[in-house]
Amino acid sequence: MSATLFALVLFGCSDDATACQRISAPAATYSSEAACTARLDAAVMSEPAQKAEYPSVFAQCLTTRKLASLGKTVDLNRVAAPQFASAD
Repeated sequence: MSATLFALVLFGCSDDATACQRISAPAATYSSEAACTARLDAAVMSEPAQKAEYPSVFAQCLTTRKLASLGKTVDLNRVAAPQFASAD
């Protein structure tokens, strides 16, 4: 049985979060969704998030499998992960 890993990922987005790009920062991985979720607020306050030149910055926990399936532009409203933190 393989364990599911969760990645905490930063996205820079349009104001309505329909056009998002992954911010070039290493994605931290966690062995549980709860551990990942606990770091959301810290992620949006991180240096890469603060220096990003986007109207909105979001942090979101995704399974590493889901992360691997995302394309270059992402609509966060369609990503199946209900929890996220915003720097706004």
